[in-house]
Amino acid sequence: MKKLLQISLAALLLFSVENSFAQRYLNEVFTNVTITPNVKYGRNISVLTGSPVAQDLFMDVYEPTGDTATKRPVIIYLHTGSFLPTPLNGSPTGSKSDSAVVEMCSRFAKRGYVACAVSYRLGWNPQSANQDVRTGTLLNAVYRGIIDAKTSVRFMRENFSVGGNTFKVDTSKFVIGGQGTGGYIAFAYASLDKVAELNLTKFLDASFAPYVNQALAGNFGGTDSTFLNSPSQNHPTYSDKANMIFNLGGALGDSSWLEAGDIPMVAFHVPSDPFAPYTYGAVIVPVLNLFVVNVSGSHDVIRRANQLGNNNIINNVTYTDPYTTAANAVNGGYASLMPFYLPGPQAGPWEWWDPANTNHNAGLATNPNMSKTKGMAYIDTIQGYLAPRMAKVLGLPGAPIGIKSIDSQKAAVSVYPNPSQADIKISSNENIAQIFVYDALGNLVKQINNVNANSYLLERKGMEAGIYLVKTMSDKNHQSIQKVVMQ
Repeated sequence: MKKLLQISLAALLLFSVENSFAQRYLNEVFTNVTITPNVKYGRNISVLTGSPVAQDLFMDVYEPTGDTATKRPVIIYLHTGSFLPTPLNGSPTGSKSDSAVVEMCSRFAKRGYVACAVSYRLGWNPQSANQDVRTGTLLNAVYRGIIDAKTSVRFMRENFSVGGNTFKVDTSKFVIGGQGTGGYIAFAYASLDKVAELNLTKFLDASFAPYVNQALAGNFGGTDSTFLNSPSQNHPTYSDKANMIFNLGGALGDSSWLEAGDIPMVAFHVPSDPFAPYTYGAVIVPVLNLFVVNVSGSHDVIRRANQLGNNNIINNVTYTDPYTTAANAVNGGYASLMPFYLPGPQAGPWEWWDPANTNHNAGLATNPNMSKTKGMAYIDTIQGYLAPRMAKVLGLPGAPIGIKSIDSQKAAVSVYPNPSQADIKISSNENIAQIFVYDALGNLVKQINNVNANSYLLERKGMEAGIYLVKTMSDKNHQSIQKVVMQ
């Protein structure tokens, strides 16, 4: 029988399998990770300094140490940073060496993936008094980021074909992910593929010319030769097709870019993120409060992706993990979306850095109480929510296959009072056997065994204000999950 494994703040709760052994891709089955730093994956034209100049492009490649598999799925992971180098970006983060990037890629590798932390070209002008300059330079920075991400995929495919498959990859299985600024790139990677999409009114300058001029910037894959795009070292004859994308923050240029048949998407977002709207809204230059462009946030993107049927492969599956339960309690019914509701403005709670960083205080403005423990807890949740969905899209062993939910058999359970400022009473029409309490991140905070009664007084002790999920299991093995708000 499939059972749920208990978790702690620093451990994941995932599906158990027959005989309760760890399942590759769903669980971390490797202890150590081997990192190959600064692998050159391409070379292209940068405008960071104002003058076009060729720039080598690098990635750090993470592999599970001791793995004997010869065909492994690949995750391309893109860092945050506002398309400017740190510390000039005013942030304590902004490179492939950021703590959260290293941790995310390490976790993926421990699950059996090859994870690539990819650097991409930077450069735009957020301080210009001219909106056309701000908007145009930002949109072109995103466009270059998309080309670089595609170049990294093509590099892996070329290495497989003629480079000896150094990293033992499966060229049919690629996932693109990004956090913050990298989330903008990941979203666009999956959907920006038509010239008409660059000609929406908001993407035209004062003279009604598109901000992104492909005659200068290159085609969507960056495989043609232009003034600002050089494909000679970017593996132009190989495919940059991917199977799925995910984002931690960021946004999409416009939800109309999405079309039926686009690859599946999973989104994580703090709705109070000041750098990327959750629905539809403006990108604003921090501090200077200058408008750049209106974009579509994770809520609107996932809503449309679901409506188009692009996420059917992952949404038409029943998940019994608490991460899914936590997400479904707050995502408004939009599967594949996990919002983290925090008092704003906040962004990137999965990040942490050295307090000696020059931009430490600036970072605290949108990530208060920053710590490794906090960041790791969010990464636990993100990884736990992603794992079965990536396995499903990629067709990996252990992927959920439409399992029957134990939610189909529920006991009639009530909790009172709700919201509550103190203890709550749990009542059921069946004999309660166990009670589990999870926080909004899916972390198990309380477990009560051997209740053996129709009611139970759940003490608030140790539960801070916030949203919790209370799961009860009856002696008939029926479960019920209730959302509880502690004030």
